[in-house]
Amino acid sequence: MLQLIKKIDLTPDLKKIFYLSWPVMLGMILQSLLGTVDMIFISKLGTNELAAASLGQSATTVVFVMSTLVSAGTIALVTRSYGEGNMDKVKRYSSESFLLSAIIGGILSIICYIYTKPIIILMFNPEAKILDLSYKYLSVLFIGTIFVFLNSALRTIMQALGDTRTPLYVFGASNILNMLLAPLLIFVFHLGIRGAALAAVLSTIFSFVTINYILIKKLYNKSLKCFLASMKLEFSTSFKIFKIGGWACLQQLARPLTGMFMVRLVYEVGGKDGSAAFGAGGQVFNYTFIFLVGLSTAIAIMVGQSLGKGDVEGCNNIIREGIKLAVINMAIFSIPYFFLPGSMMRLFTTDANVTRIGVAYLRIVYLGVVFVIFPTIYGGVFQGAGDTFPPMISSIIANVFLKLPIAYILARGFHMGTNGVWISIALSVIIEAIIIVFFFKQNRWKERVI
Repeated sequence: MLQLIKKIDLTPDLKKIFYLSWPVMLGMILQSLLGTVDMIFISKLGTNELAAASLGQSATTVVFVMSTLVSAGTIALVTRSYGEGNMDKVKRYSSESFLLSAIIGGILSIICYIYTKPIIILMFNPEAKILDLSYKYLSVLFIGTIFVFLNSALRTIMQALGDTRTPLYVFGASNILNMLLAPLLIFVFHLGIRGAALAAVLSTIFSFVTINYILIKKLYNKSLKCFLASMKLEFSTSFKIFKIGGWACLQQLARPLTGMFMVRLVYEVGGKDGSAAFGAGGQVFNYTFIFLVGLSTAIAIMVGQSLGKGDVEGCNNIIREGIKLAVINMAIFSIPYFFLPGSMMRLFTTDANVTRIGVAYLRIVYLGVVFVIFPTIYGGVFQGAGDTFPPMISSIIANVFLKLPIAYILARGFHMGTNGVWISIALSVIIEAIIIVFFFKQNRWKERVI
């Protein structure tokens, strides 16, 4: 990869993309490593525990992604205001984002904790043993929902200001803490799968306290009094945040929400072996998106700030550089997915059937995932511009109206089992890419007023 990067002309835009994106990428690596290590620790408890954790992570993804309702609007408004040089607006949007995240996250924490078991039954309807293990895992994770939402808002504010390093350091330290606590609570204190969840919650609280302190120091002149005084809701500001974040939230919800039904379908046609393979394979796929998420974040920041300055042509240069890097990323990752999938799956399991199902998952799905560069890069553009409607439409059509029906038809109607699910996932990514390219070519995002 380094040789390929050296051949690219390091333009100022490309240098800034790397400057903003590498901390996000490294943070994603640490987060992915955390998830991988957690799954490896949990897999030592047995296949039932691995399947239960897979179901639990699918459920939390649906809930936690709802933080986008606030964070998507925040990054668009803060980057645009920062580009304009209006720090009063930056502070107003930041405090509003924090307060909205606390309210929404707190409400969801209470609701999800109280109804953990009904949520599991509604989503997956697993056998009694898996239900019990999933409940032990999820009931603890749901307690930390409010801190997940607050961390999302605080991370977004820092990134919107062009500071992608601070979130890296804070959440990197949090991940290391989690990796230390997980085996201690799982094996030494004999808390089992519940210990893995408790370690995640404790590390999330740590990161919240730390990054909140840094934000007060950076944006509010070290004054807790000024920070607390800014905590007030203004209808016009909240409306702006929700107007942008609402579409983005629907878009972000589409994939994990349909993914939840896909997990249930995989469990129905592939049993606990299929669920275990799906969960382990999902951890592997996280690494593919590390570079892309970093690029998307950098592009959203740069596009938002460029539009704030009125530099539309600068946006076009940023996008071209981003696409080049995304193509290189997907070309490199094709090697392990097609030639070394068995080795990657054996990191999680020694079960031959789980490995076989997982290998098919990695190879089939990657045929479609190569097209994810367009939803990711163009999605960053739309987010930076505050025009989150097109990504939402493309995601809803591809994931809700097409992926689910195709999965059920192939898996059950054509008796293709888990392979039918894998094919539907690949097709949905291709369809989403086609739709978002169509919207992007309309160029309406360049004229977006927020």
